[in-house]
Amino acid sequence: MVDPTCGPLCAFAGLPAIAGSGDGVVAKERDGLGIARITARDRQLAALERLVQRRFHLLLPKGARRTGCGEVSLAGVGPESWLMTCENAGNAFAIGLRDSLGGPATVVDLSDAYVMLRLAGAKVRETLAKLVPVDLHERSFQVDDVAQTVAEHMAVTLWRLGDLAGGEAVFEISVGRSLARSLHGAIRESAAEFGFVFEPA
Repeated sequence: MVDPTCGPLCAFAGLPAIAGSGDGVVAKERDGLGIARITARDRQLAALERLVQRRFHLLLPKGARRTGCGEVSLAGVGPESWLMTCENAGNAFAIGLRDSLGGPATVVDLSDAYVMLRLAGAKVRETLAKLVPVDLHERSFQVDDVAQTVAEHMAVTLWRLGDLAGGEAVFEISVGRSLARSLHGAIRESAAEFGFVFEPA
């Protein structure tokens, strides 16, 4: 079944919305995000920390961890480097970050370069276990843990969000926009035995 609601600019346009029977895995496109990578300039980490705390009421995560406040989140993706996202902000987010954080940080706009899916459902761990070489057991990969890893041949960034009310785990996975269709296909095929549902933006 092809979803006709996904517009021509959507990276997932024309892709199947259902595979198998049931909803063991539900994938939702995270559209409209402002996405930026911020990296502390040489010897400017302390200044960046102060600005982020004052501007966004957030502490920069130490290591491969994620934190958020309101519509903004930060995920540690490298030494003194973070992936920062903002709901419904698009490219304007990075422009604003350059104005507010551009002294102690380098800001790169990735809003058009990456896509992100939110994955949930009773079988989401089993599905991801087929794709990524990461132990996703709840004791090993805890809420707000971040991993830069591979899903089949694709470099991805993966993090865990808080569980749903029914106890189902929730993850978000990001990949380069040119690989969006490949990621969708890999998840769809891996989830088909459990039932896969895709919700475009």
